[in-house]
Amino acid sequence: GALYLFPRLDPEVYRIEDDEKFVIELLRAQKILVSHGRAFNWPDTDHFRLVTLPNVRDLEEGIGRIADFLEDYRER
Repeated sequence: GALYLFPRLDPEVYRIEDDEKFVIELLRAQKILVSHGRAFNWPDTDHFRLVTLPNVRDLEEGIGRIADFLEDYRER
């Protein structure tokens, strides 16, 4: 089995028009692969899915890199 997180990004803070483009930008910038929410029939662009199977250190590093990306994304 697998465990996932499906976090919501506040659309007032992160104006994501295309969630697929968003996850590709994250992959290119931080080498973190997540799935966009619409890939799971979520109707809005405010979610992404993250697998939680890696060990704790890898998850902490990955989530930190996502946070760095989001900080930069918000400033655009």
